[in-house]
Amino acid sequence: MKRLTTSDSSSPLITISPSTEEHSPRNKHVYGMEFQSMMLDGFEEEVCVEEAGHHSEKKRRLRVDQVKALEKNFEVENKLEPERKEKLAIELGLQPRQVAVWFQNRRARWKTKQLERDYGVLKANYDALKLKLDAITQDNKAFHKEIKELKLKLEEEEKSASSVLVKEEMITMPESDETNSQPSA
Repeated sequence: MKRLTTSDSSSPLITISPSTEEHSPRNKHVYGMEFQSMMLDGFEEEVCVEEAGHHSEKKRRLRVDQVKALEKNFEVENKLEPERKEKLAIELGLQPRQVAVWFQNRRARWKTKQLERDYGVLKANYDALKLKLDAITQDNKAFHKEIKELKLKLEEEEKSASSVLVKEEMITMPESDETNSQPSA
């Protein structure tokens, strides 16, 4: 589908690809000013020309006051009752179908924004929980290391205590042998 604006449909064709001068780093515009003005002309109303050459209805942009009124009504209730749709269309000078489509599109944008907000909250919660998990995991590793060190220390103390007992026994044994070997009176 090819789009032509009503004011430019009879004007000569303009090359769309930018020149090398327009691509230079000093020039921030991607397309020439002539092309940009051509694109902006007729922005308010466009005629869609289909491949077979059939003309469809003009695509009209809503005025700022119409959008504000629709936004205000959307804030009150995001669903349209048929009576409310008719009333709004009459008040704003629009077709009921335009009002219905605007509300449908606005609900889709609202839902997308809501999903983005929900995702942001969930992501923040996830990140916070992940930080807590990482901290707990580090603490857990530190505790396991400490337990291992304490077990080794305990084993060393038990070995040294048992060696002290063995030495004490060895020291006390000869005394008991000497007392046993002497005749009793």
